[in-house]
Amino acid sequence: MKIIIIDHKNDQHLVASCPSVAALGFFDGVHLGHQKVIQTTKKLAEKMGLKTAVISFFPHPKEIIGKTGERVHYLLPPAEKAKKFSRLGVDYFYLIRFTPEFARLEPKEFVQKYLIPLQIKHAVAGYDFSYGRKGKGDLAMMEEDSGYSITVTKVEHVKRNDEKISSTLIRNKIRLGLMEELPDYLGEFYETKGKMICTDGKDELLLDRYYMIPSKGCYDVAIDRGKGWCNGRVLVTEQKKIYWLGPPISSVSGIFRVKVKWISRKANSISKEEKQGKNLVSAKG
Repeated sequence: MKIIIIDHKNDQHLVASCPSVAALGFFDGVHLGHQKVIQTTKKLAEKMGLKTAVISFFPHPKEIIGKTGERVHYLLPPAEKAKKFSRLGVDYFYLIRFTPEFARLEPKEFVQKYLIPLQIKHAVAGYDFSYGRKGKGDLAMMEEDSGYSITVTKVEHVKRNDEKISSTLIRNKIRLGLMEELPDYLGEFYETKGKMICTDGKDELLLDRYYMIPSKGCYDVAIDRGKGWCNGRVLVTEQKKIYWLGPPISSVSGIFRVKVKWISRKANSISKEEKQGKNLVSAKG
């Protein structure tokens, strides 16, 4: 898969591209609803004899045009989204930098300045996709905005457990610590990356940027240091610190990279493990 970052300084006609069917959206988490959009895109591309593309944006539009000042909690960094797109068979991933100037584009300008130069022949998006200044554009307008050179397909929402799958729903479940429910919406356990810092009496996990930390409590997890998965348990404190509770980790280095699958929060998590975590904090300041 070819990854192309578009920062608005370059003429989009000069960006490497091929005639494509493109999935449009932010795709945070690449949940089952997003996967349906991308799978639909790939099937259409194969039928039309075109490449499969994803066009997404970063940072989240709310960080640029939001009025509340609230920080956006991301589910995945852009690089991890790209890996998921590649596994889904995407050929081109166009990542557009979302800037105040980009936010001011009228819907037709977005289509004419970006989609047409990138040789998008058919656009696929979810039922709630919008584009252009103040989100005034939608798929129903896109064909006209393109001069009828682009056709469109709208993909309806996906439901699980009588809930409409969305990134917002998944963020709310993480805030509530409902990690065991996430495979129903993501198709797999929520996975994060970071580094483990091992010192005497305390092993602390620091997540990379653009991941969410669940609410405080004790969690069953699986970790992978590059040698396969092993099960363990962590404590998340009220201050969003993450401490490894066991089993013991041996390492030649005091700091090492890990992947973490969040399996479930322990019932009655205010327990001896949580008290142990508080002792860790107090012992080390």
